Amino acid sequence: MKQVIFILCVSIGLNVSAQKEVSAKYNNIGHFFYGIAIVELNGKKGAIDTTGKEVIKPEWDNLTGFGKDGIGYARKNGKVGLIKTDGTLLLEPKYERISGFRNGRAIISQGIFKGVIDFSGKIIIEPKYEHLKFEDNGLVRARVGGKEVLLKID
Repeated sequence: MKQVIFILCVSIGLNVSAQKEVSAKYNNIGHFFYGIAIVELNGKKGAIDTTGKEVIKPEWDNLTGFGKDGIGYARKNGKVGLIKTDGTLLLEPKYERISGFRNGRAIISQGIFKGVIDFSGKIIIEPKYEHLKFEDNGLVRARVGGKEVLLKID
């Protein structure tokens, strides 16, 4: 019995001594999704990959939404933009809201006006409509000046 306990203690000791830290120290490290974990340092958010490498510096008020497309929402000073998992900023944080993507497009809100962007952050429909809603077949229902129109996105 003493031999078993001794072997367990030595085994645990060797395993503990073989561990090493692979990331910088953060106040919090979130769960990994699609190879990215959101980290927090002094109230600011960033991201690391599964090797512990910092891929987005912790300078954002909030980071969310990283999926298999590698695009997330980056919030700073009350505005939201788009960022890739490698830290590339696709769209400056200048919108109040960016919806989830549908068929590669999302609705943006700038003040009271709405527009549409694609995955690259390119504006497809300028934010000049009071209301936008994706319909089937690539159509967008829009309201401007109290009237509804249908817009076709190519």
